Amino acid sequence: MSFPVPAAPARPFISAADAVALRGGISVRISPKHGLLVWAVAKTVGKDVLALESGAVDAPQSGSQHCLFQAVRAAVVGLQDTPDEEVFCDDENAAKGLGAVGVNAGFRYPPAVAITAMDVAVQAVIRSRFAELTITTDSSRGKSSRCLGHGWVLNFGGDTQPFLGQKASEGGSILEGELRSIRYGLQAARGAYPAAMHGSTNITVRSDSQLALRMLTDPGFEPPASNRFCREEVALILQYTRHAGVNFAWVRGHNGDPHNMAADRLAVLARRSREAELSFDEVQRLTALAHQDVLNDFRRSHMTLAA
Repeated sequence: MSFPVPAAPARPFISAADAVALRGGISVRISPKHGLLVWAVAKTVGKDVLALESGAVDAPQSGSQHCLFQAVRAAVVGLQDTPDEEVFCDDENAAKGLGAVGVNAGFRYPPAVAITAMDVAVQAVIRSRFAELTITTDSSRGKSSRCLGHGWVLNFGGDTQPFLGQKASEGGSILEGELRSIRYGLQAARGAYPAAMHGSTNITVRSDSQLALRMLTDPGFEPPASNRFCREEVALILQYTRHAGVNFAWVRGHNGDPHNMAADRLAVLARRSREAELSFDEVQRLTALAHQDVLNDFRRSHMTLAA
């Protein structure tokens, strides 16, 4: 009696995992990070990355989705050898967005080598966008109340839209208010990009208060206007910045600097809103209007400089 003898398969067996890993084409990754829409496009064959492109647009800006998908489309078309070369996209919404601009992107898991390359590219874009930060702060004190207003502008440079913020607090002196505004600005920076407080960002803090800046840069200096609240603010600021690369710089107040003027306007808005005991909805409405006006002023000043 004879038994079947095992024979080598007609062609080598390839597991499903290997087949996915070795396939080639164009892969797309879109990642919302820190107020940005970061994208990366990789062209791969097997285990090799043949080309890689990346970029970002500001998420809050009007028309940002259109700009995003147009930029990704241009990268995909530039890397395709043929119009029907497969495009991988692991996010269904991203695949639909690409389809709307004429890119036939399949909602399929990209090759592993492409995923790794795109992750590295996305992180590189983020580090580049947040490598430099200027924080401009100001404070406003009422004449007939203990209310302090605080305003700050975070500018990461380039095309990144500045982050704006304001807050009110109780206090006794404008020096206390200026120091607290600096602390709030640093806290806002940590919220916008947490790694900024851990040495990955070169930070410049700008204030029009020479006394506040000297208290932060000259250990032991304490002007007559200082009190225990000022000392507490200094201690907190130095604690926040112990692992960060921070330079404290003076800017002349009310002298045409757009960021200083914006911080002053926001500080006044915060103080007056508190003093008038406005409702939450009214404060939100006025804040939205003020932020839009400030951003428009920034755009006009940039256009003037460009001209």
